[in-house]
Amino acid sequence: MEYMPIMNAQSKEPLYQQLYKQLSKRIASGEIPSGTKMPSIRQLMKASGVGKNTIEAAYQQLLAEGYIVSRERSGFFAAEIERWSEPVDQDEEIALYSSILKKKKGEHLTCRYNFHGSVIDTKSFPYAAWRSCMLEALDIYPEDFSFYGDDQGEWELREELSTYLRRARTLICRPEQIIIGTGLQQALSFLCQLLADRHRVVAIEEPGYADARIVFSHHGYEVVPIPLAEEGLSIEALEKSKATVVYTTPAHQFPYGMVMPVGQRQQLLQWAKRKNGIIIENDYDGEFRYNVHPTPSLQGMDRDGCVVYIGNFSKAFSPALRLDYTVLPRQLLGRYLEAFQAYPSPVSRHLQRSMQLFMQKGYWEKHVRKMRTVYHRKHDALLRAIQTYMPREVRVLGQSAGLHILLEVDTSRTEKELIDLARAADVRVYPSGHNWANDPTNARPRIIVGFGGVEEQDIAVGIRRLAEAWFSLCSALLPNLLVLILVIPFFFL
Repeated sequence: MEYMPIMNAQSKEPLYQQLYKQLSKRIASGEIPSGTKMPSIRQLMKASGVGKNTIEAAYQQLLAEGYIVSRERSGFFAAEIERWSEPVDQDEEIALYSSILKKKKGEHLTCRYNFHGSVIDTKSFPYAAWRSCMLEALDIYPEDFSFYGDDQGEWELREELSTYLRRARTLICRPEQIIIGTGLQQALSFLCQLLADRHRVVAIEEPGYADARIVFSHHGYEVVPIPLAEEGLSIEALEKSKATVVYTTPAHQFPYGMVMPVGQRQQLLQWAKRKNGIIIENDYDGEFRYNVHPTPSLQGMDRDGCVVYIGNFSKAFSPALRLDYTVLPRQLLGRYLEAFQAYPSPVSRHLQRSMQLFMQKGYWEKHVRKMRTVYHRKHDALLRAIQTYMPREVRVLGQSAGLHILLEVDTSRTEKELIDLARAADVRVYPSGHNWANDPTNARPRIIVGFGGVEEQDIAVGIRRLAEAWFSLCSALLPNLLVLILVIPFFFL
């Protein structure tokens, strides 16, 4: 068989790899029929102009992958393999499909006036302390790289977390109850599997976090939306439902922002006791309270072992780490230990060790105290700006906690129109409508306005631009202008 390979010495791809690809493609397509004697190494050297080692390396790879067979004293022959055709180039179709359907993340970060509810203040991030802990973890725990860690997460990190949660969030827990995970969706997916044999109907706040609803649906649960009362989840509506599991955000309801009072929390715990039910408490930004007293966690009030507590490091530290924790009650811990030993921790040991050291050295609580002050200032700056530039048709919901508020706008415009107008003014605010399972009828648009990632000095400017976009500046300043018109004449009397 004569063959003239095309070799490109300028390519970054090794020459032996170029030759291997050309020959394997011809054999697989049938262009070189099975049983055909392959050119000798000497023939290919003469035809291609490359060295003996290159030809031998290409033939060895073809031999290893089954494209050719070696016969003693006869040379190499094309092997009998299943034929395949040249794949159709679908790059453009795949790129288009992805661009249409894939959820975009991070595009808003280039906007100066970005009022996203999940973006943190990166200028206050403790880079030096965190870098120090990451490097120290490499030095102290080199053996961690040799094997898998504890399935529930590193013991020392769970010890630090249990101590912190007992002191700061009023939890009653031990390290044995804590499972380290990579985020809310992963935690809920795990719980769906853990609860599946005894519970099939789950209640979720209406409106409530859309991604949580999606996870429950993906696992085959019947999801029942429970309307909100004035102070959070309606216990009366929950009682009438068939749900035996409820997902709730009592410390700062998402997206409305109300805080569930202690009396209502006790009613929810009583419901769980009567139903032999489970409460999933997502305390997603419980570290941040402004001008109000903190309320105890549901888990800390639970005396019957019916509350699963989920917390994270995303709001107080960084969402990029994908680090959270779940605290299981005793009844579920036993089932977990029996059934989930085949699930190793999804979080890298190095990341866990770094956070362990960060907490042991006192950096974590120092950082939380600092960020509580930073976000308190931003929260108050946002409320002042809204009061100054927004007309009376805007109502603030869910203030005094977390990293976002909700703006209810009295307008004929839709939620999407308001967001598009803001975008045109280079301001990013975000919808809340997708958090409803059922579209609300005749409801005013409610827009999520976060403040964690906006520079404090930019908040007033961003809200002013938002007011101009939504109402025009004259309309936005009308209440203040009326006051001036009424007051100024008195100075000339």
